[in-house]
Parts: sequence; structure tokens; C-alpha cells
Amino acid sequence: MPEPLVTVEDVVIQLGHRLADGRTSVDLLRAYRAQVEAEAALLEAPQAVLDYLDFFIPAFEEVLVALEGLIDALPQRIRRSDVELLRLTAANCRTEQLRCLQFRDRCINRPLPHEEMRRLLNDISVTSRDQLTAFADLEAAARRLEAIGPQQVRPEGGDRDLGRRDLFSRVLRPLTRR
Repeated sequence: MPEPLVTVEDVVIQLGHRLADGRTSVDLLRAYRAQVEAEAALLEAPQAVLDYLDFFIPAFEEVLVALEGLIDALPQRIRRSDVELLRLTAANCRTEQLRCLQFRDRCINRPLPHEEMRRLLNDISVTSRDQLTAFADLEAAARRLEAIGPQQVRPEGGDRDLGRRDLFSRVLRPLTRR
């Protein structure tokens, strides 16, 4: 059975879901950070937990800013850099899954001095891991944009196709004397 026709609006909706998920995750991680600061005395390594949160909160915020820009721009044009941004973000998120595993090994998968803190640490880990997984879905959005058609994925530097003469005049500029 052929795959249904994908539209730019479909991709914008998909990105909107990732944006909403990301905002929720950032809000949760900020709340967890405040809780870690308030209950630091109950944690064995509160600075390690804060460092973990201080890595993911701004990283996720950066992705959110990029997604907002894409959502605004996509209805007008699709650029190759938009597709590559989605791919790079997805790849980076898959790579950062290792950071989540290391956090679990160092801070959760061991006896804790105050077992009641395990739930908070686990929530921090699960929230960041799940958001990384959601952002890894941006690879699918990149594929969908490409499936719309190469005629809409434009190279950087302009929204029109260059003719042969324009191409050569841009690539081979005349030498100027100093």
C-alpha cells in the first residue's frame, strides 16, 4: 500500500507536538532543579544532579527555539539547512542518551543515603530520556520534508534556481586588481 501524501502542514503539526513535549519537559526539569536545590542535603551528590539538569535544560531550550523558527518558516519555504538541522538535532539526541545512562549508573542504580530521593532522581532521568527520544523523532520529520519533493527543498543562498550563467557568475567571479 502506498504511503499517504505528506504535506508541509503535516510536518508543521509533527514539529508542533515536539515543541509542546519539549516545553513540558523543560518546565518539569526546572521544577526538579528547584526541588534538588531545596533538598540538596538529602542527596549524596547534589552538584552532579544540578550539573545534569544544567546541561539538559538549556540544550532542550535551544532545540525549542530552533523548532519555533522552523514552524514559522516552513509554510513559506523548505531549505536544505532546515532538513539538516532536524537531522543533526535527532543525531545529537541519540548520542546524549549515553548521558542519561551514566546519570542512572552514578546517581540512581546504587544504594542511596535517603531512599526517598530515588523517585526524584528517577523522574529527572526519565523526563530527560523521554524528551531525547521525542526529539530523535525529528529524523522522521526531516525524511518527511524531503519526501515532499526536492523542488521544495531549496539550496542555501536563495529561493530561486540558478540558471547556468548565474551559477557560473557566482562560482567564478572575475579577478579584481588591487
